[in-house]
Parts: sequence; C-alpha cells; structure tokens
Amino acid sequence: MSRLFESFGDGADEPESPIGSPVTGEPEADAVDAFGESDVASELYGALRNEEPEEPPALAPLERPRALSLHDDEATNLPPGGLKASPYNIPDFTQDTKDLDTYEDAKRRYQRQQMASAETAIQTSFAQKRETLIREIKNGRTFEDERRATAMVTTRQYASAYPIHVDKKGVNPPTFWENLFSFGRAGKLYRAAFVAAEALTELRAAMRKREEQLGALDEQMKRAIYLKEESIKKAMETEAGLNEFHERPEIKPVFKRIENIKKERADYAKRLERGVVSDEEQRDRAMGEQKLTPTELPIMGAIIGKVARFGKLSYFQLRDLEKKESLLSYDPRLDPLRNCVFDVYSVAGAVAAKLKRNDNGTAFRVADHFKACWRNQDKAEELYGQHRAALREDRGLQPMEPRNENEAEIIERLANLSQLVDGGGGNAPGQGHTLSARESAPTPQ
Repeated sequence: MSRLFESFGDGADEPESPIGSPVTGEPEADAVDAFGESDVASELYGALRNEEPEEPPALAPLERPRALSLHDDEATNLPPGGLKASPYNIPDFTQDTKDLDTYEDAKRRYQRQQMASAETAIQTSFAQKRETLIREIKNGRTFEDERRATAMVTTRQYASAYPIHVDKKGVNPPTFWENLFSFGRAGKLYRAAFVAAEALTELRAAMRKREEQLGALDEQMKRAIYLKEESIKKAMETEAGLNEFHERPEIKPVFKRIENIKKERADYAKRLERGVVSDEEQRDRAMGEQKLTPTELPIMGAIIGKVARFGKLSYFQLRDLEKKESLLSYDPRLDPLRNCVFDVYSVAGAVAAKLKRNDNGTAFRVADHFKACWRNQDKAEELYGQHRAALREDRGLQPMEPRNENEAEIIERLANLSQLVDGGGGNAPGQGHTLSARESAPTPQ
C-alpha cells in the first residue's frame, strides 16, 4: 500500500494531459516505444514541426497593351513603339459605299412612298370636290331652265299690262298712280317678275362661280401636291422625321452600320488632325478608299496623274486608258514622264517600256489620253487643264524604296525611257533603250 501511495505521489506535481496522462517533453518517444514502431514517424513529425511555411511568391502585375485614346496626351495616344507600332484597321470602303447607297436609296424610296401616299390622298380629296362641283353645276342647269321659264312668264305678264316698264335692261317698277288705280295689281306683277329675274341672275352667278372653281381645281391640286412634297422633304431633315424613318424595322440594321461608319471616320479625322496617324495608315486608307492598287504589269496608255503624298511617303499615281489607277514608288528620274503617255509590258520574260503612239505612228498625247478616258469633251478639257497646271508641283522629292523587285524593274525601265524623253544620259535621242542598267551591262566572259 505504501508503495502504491508513493507511486501516486511521485506524479502529483506534474501537469496532467487532457486525457489524464502526464504531459512530458517527449510524447512522441513514449508513443513509439509503446507501440513498438520505428523512429521514422518521429523524424517526419520533427521535420514538419521545424519546417517554416514558405510564402507563395507574389504575382507580377500583368502588362496590358496601352490603348489609344482620343485625348491630346501623346503618352496615351502612342504605343511604346511609336506610330509604326500602332495597329490600325482599314475599313472595307466598298462595303461602306454599298451601305451608304443602300441607306440613301431606302431614304429616297421612303420619301417617294410618303409623297405617293400624300398625292393619292390629295387626288382623292380633289376628285370628291370635282364631283361635288359637277353635281352642283348639273343641278343648277336644271334649276336654270325652271327659273328662266318662270322669269319669262312673269315678265310677259308684267309687260302685257305695263309694257312701258319693261325694256332690255329688265323690269322697272310701276308708278304710284298705276299701282293705286290697279288696286295693287301692278306692284304684284312687278315683284313677281323682279324676284324671278333676280333668282335667275343669282343662279347663273353661282353656276359661273362653280365653273371657275372646277377649272381651277387642277392648278390647286398641283399646288397642293407641290407643297406637300416640300413639307415631306423638310420633315425628313428634322430630327423627329429622321427618328421616325430610322425606327422602321427594315432601316434599323442599315442605320446602325451607317452610324458605325460615321463614328469610325470621325475618329480617324480627329486622329489625323492630332498627327497620330502613321504614314502607312494614310497610304493604305487612301488606297482602299480610292481603289488604288500597287502598279503591276502590263500598263498600257498610262500617264502620271499626280504625286500622291502621305506624310513622308511619296508615290506616282498612274492612270491607264481603262481609268485604273495604281501607285508607283516615287523616283525623281521619272519626273520628265509627267507629260507623256507610256506603255510598260513584258516581252519574252523581260520588261520593256515605250512611249505610246497612235496607229498612224504619231505620238499619243496626254490630251488624247483624257479624251479617250472621258467621252464628255468639256470634262476632258477641264481635267486636262488641271493636269497641266499641276505638272510642276511636287518635283525633286526624295526617292522611295521600291516595294519589291518587280516594281524596281518597272522604275528602271521608266527611268531609261525618261532619259530618252529628256534628252539626258549617255544615249543620244532616239538611240537609247529601255533596259535597266543591270540587264544592259555586258555579260562577263
């Protein structure tokens, strides 16, 4: 018993664990010894206790592409790479033109429909007025016969009793004594004849008025139709009229496309005004809008219409006899050809250029080019005058790098032809050729 109490007393000062066992500094070792397990569990447990939790690395902020804005701040308007790195989309001007034409056609059809409906309503109204007037005139003629007979009878009765008071101007009233001696009979005859004559006169005046109104109906109807058409046109220019037109189911999708087109062009105009549009975008946009293409062979009956400039980029704008226009990289050596008509074509795999001539061998002039492209001679002469006035503009600019070997070959051929036209170079006039320097060089042996 004493040993039992001593065993209880030995651990009296030690703290107890929640399950009644004493808490010691090495619980893992006791547990392992009790179950007879190896020291692997203790090692893993100790490693987990001593291991400090690692904080996950902070995520680096994502770099988002800088968007272009419509403000005047250059730092926000330009991407990091400058204007050349600025992405741009060229609108489909062909589709935009179709959408604009569809919208305008729909607008004209809507106006014509409104005018046709208004004209039909006006014609119906005036037709009813015409029928009413015709019916009144017809009825008036019937009453005219009755009133004419009544007036003739009463006038004859009065004239037979008192002939001196009836003349061409009508009936005149009897005297006082005539009325007195006839016991009022003379006054009665006079009043009957006078009332009948006045009724006939009033009826004829009313009929003449109706006939005048009937004759004026056509002019009044034309005037009413014209005024209604003008009011419809003015209504289409107001906000309320346009909103009513745009709310039509068949117009809504077209109008949305038109709004997008106007918004895109307004944004481009603002960017162009601020100078944040690259030269390449100006060029590509002009090519899409004016249907310009890079110069390709063959080019028959072409002239240099003008020099198209897009910032620092310069191009010759060529036009052939089919009125197809293309861009050729600018080269000052080609300036003498601005008053010539030339052909550039391929012969046996080589590119050649020559001045265009008529069938009889005479020179094909620039004026002939305009007359061939525009059948209206007045228009052709006007455009030719403008072309002559612009011949000395945009000369001597910096040459452009050709976009590819084919274009470089075309430029070389035209440069050789330009030397013949200008009389310069080592070749005498009329004895040169249109081969480039590379092809005209002697073949090494």
